[in-house]
Amino acid sequence: MIDLHVHTAFSDGSQTPTELVEEAALRGLTAVAITDHDTVDGLPEALAAGERLGVEVIPGVEINLEHERVTMDMLGFFFAAPPSRELREELTRLRAYRDERNAHILGRLAALGLPLDPEELAAIGGGGAVGRPHIGEAMVRRGYVSSIGEAFELYLRRGAPAWVDRRRLSLGHALRLLGASGALAALAHPGIIRTDAAGLDRIVRAAARGGMAGLECYYPLHDEETVHRCLALAEKYRLLPTGGSDYHGTVKPEARLGIGSLGRPVPDSVLGDLRRLAGERLLPQG
Repeated sequence: MIDLHVHTAFSDGSQTPTELVEEAALRGLTAVAITDHDTVDGLPEALAAGERLGVEVIPGVEINLEHERVTMDMLGFFFAAPPSRELREELTRLRAYRDERNAHILGRLAALGLPLDPEELAAIGGGGAVGRPHIGEAMVRRGYVSSIGEAFELYLRRGAPAWVDRRRLSLGHALRLLGASGALAALAHPGIIRTDAAGLDRIVRAAARGGMAGLECYYPLHDEETVHRCLALAEKYRLLPTGGSDYHGTVKPEARLGIGSLGRPVPDSVLGDLRRLAGERLLPQG
């Protein structure tokens, strides 16, 4: 069993990289891709744990971006170690913007009579990036809400009183950055992108022309019809199907490591196809 979309405490997951890889080993997974939001800082720890425990750890990242006024996420797999300087610098900038966004969210919550301590948030984040799930957890601890889900529904989701938008990369820029680091790019959870079928087709076509290699067809919130629709898109634009649980630990307890929330494992063949393509891209041309 494999999982090509997981998050650690270096972004908005609840587990350290070591804890996550240990759980993967306990659950019988043979490979996981660490795809933290806007950071690769957790990879050295995860790779060391994977080597010790016999779990293949694929270096990855997840970057938020925008194309034609539609927001989405792009996954990158198998990039060089270390990633290119340009990618690392851009990720650092995105993390700084995330911190600014958090400060604005805390300001809005305080204005609503729901103050939170930034130091408490940093402790919840475990030294990694702090995101809305950590803010939601702090709200639960303060007794403002009964669950992280309630925090999102009442205050933190798009359109809610404490919502603050974030800075995003353009599709083309994200693909260039990932390509410069030798990464294979794959559009994350296309079935939940806020657009219609024609809009999704345009996005996938543009991304494929820009060098994208894969499409995350197997995802917990994709029903069977959506999976088949995504597989058809992948075939249409000669993309490799990928998949993962979007596991965040206790932050998203419904998304279980390896099988997501619907109990469907990702086919092992997905990793083999990605690995072969990554190897082909490293071969000398001509």
